[in-house]
Amino acid sequence: MGRTAGRGPEDTKRLILDAARGVVVAQGARATLDDVAAAAGMTRGAVIYHYSSKNALWVALARDVLVQFQQAVQDRIEDGLAPGRLARAFISASLEGDAIDAVGERLFLLSALAVTPGVPEIVAEDGAHWKAEMADDGLSVGARTVILNAVDGAGLMTGWGLKPDRAELVALRTELERLATPGS
Repeated sequence: MGRTAGRGPEDTKRLILDAARGVVVAQGARATLDDVAAAAGMTRGAVIYHYSSKNALWVALARDVLVQFQQAVQDRIEDGLAPGRLARAFISASLEGDAIDAVGERLFLLSALAVTPGVPEIVAEDGAHWKAEMADDGLSVGARTVILNAVDGAGLMTGWGLKPDRAELVALRTELERLATPGS
């Protein structure tokens, strides 16, 4: 397969993953490679060239959405070694502006893909990653448990069309940041 309009393999993979994300959010895991190809503006064969099967694409998509969120958190970590800095970055990446919409979309997408072999293990690894990282963040087990579960709860509500209103999100963020700031 030749390059299209100067697009390299990584750009094409990004285009496919972005299209797959939109298709899975709209249709769930029943979406087909033809659906993804149409959304990406390419042929099914082009999608298969980069992802050998629907399963391979769904696994790559699950990894991608988790890596994107991890990067969003890393981009917000404060300098220094203050306790709770990872938790505050996690809260910011989840509740700043309309970020809760992305949390809801990510959780819905991962739930839809959970029927795909390999995806539950990827999600479990991600959950273990956050628990371990938060354990090293200098917060009590209670504080970090509340933070992780409250963000997921608000995200799930959002994914189901029950998004907390702006005042609720601001109040949630304020309380979680208080928990993430020892001595405040």
